Amino acid sequence: MRRGNARLRDILQRSPVFDATYPCPALQFVLGFGDIGENAGKPRGDVLGGWRLLTTRVALLTRVAKRSVGDGPSILGAAWGAVAASLLLCASAAYAEFEIPEVDAEKGAFEAEYRGAHHWGLPPREDRDDRDPLRQSHELELQYSLTDWWMLRLTPNVEQPGGESIEFASLGVETQFVLVPRHGGFFGLALMAGYGPNSLFVDDGTPDEFEFGPVVEVAPGPWLLTLNPRFTTDVGEFAERDGLGFEYAAQLRYQFAERWGAAVLGFGELEELADTGPFESQTHVLGPSLYVFSAPEAEREWTLGAGVLFGLTNASAKSALRITFAMEY
Repeated sequence: MRRGNARLRDILQRSPVFDATYPCPALQFVLGFGDIGENAGKPRGDVLGGWRLLTTRVALLTRVAKRSVGDGPSILGAAWGAVAASLLLCASAAYAEFEIPEVDAEKGAFEAEYRGAHHWGLPPREDRDDRDPLRQSHELELQYSLTDWWMLRLTPNVEQPGGESIEFASLGVETQFVLVPRHGGFFGLALMAGYGPNSLFVDDGTPDEFEFGPVVEVAPGPWLLTLNPRFTTDVGEFAERDGLGFEYAAQLRYQFAERWGAAVLGFGELEELADTGPFESQTHVLGPSLYVFSAPEAEREWTLGAGVLFGLTNASAKSALRITFAMEY
């Protein structure tokens, strides 16, 4: 497991939202768990009190959203959706790098996207001593478009292996250049590059990572195919490989109603292209997802997605729950 620097880890563990005595930080916030010390992890009140706290949290989320987005029934739905996502993610304790990027950029647009994942049946981490494999992780991606063809993304990530507390794991920095904007048309193309300065945030010899690749969108009618193949490599003093690795993200989505869509997603990784090994040693997952979109008249666009992924190899998790929530400002 990645070990964050002591000061940052201590801040996270002392935070009521990330209290390690209760297994899900998002649910702590929603239900009001989060005292520290001898009361850590204990509910503030009985069941009725917990329900009142839940509705209070939803009301708070609704008020915050109204200030930035405006009024309307879609706001309350989004607030409850965020709460539902946090409840689902806490069914137990996984990789959140299930990202499906978009091609287009709009100058001055800011977007925040939460991505969470929960895995069942992960294989042991052979390169991480005898610690349990990762069970849960959370990412909050912040994206800003400087122009109509250039955007930047910042993505902090926290993780929780089985039986251990939540810790800061990494910080990703990405940039994307739009080569062929789609703007609702048939075809779009962009080039993205990302850098993970892991050595600045963890002290276990994890190498820095660099990745690059295209983002392709093809949209015939109500269908949208998104492909994001990426080449990866280690950099810095802790680099473990000289060659390139390969990762991919793919999604085929069908919008069957104005505010609803269904999709099939796939993700995979080859650690080294020069030595891919047998198929069973590679990571490949595939599964369905359902999306709900904001109303066309909404002042701010948002998307809530939920899906299940199934492992296709022995090196993959047997199953995973994927939750995403994105809002554009």
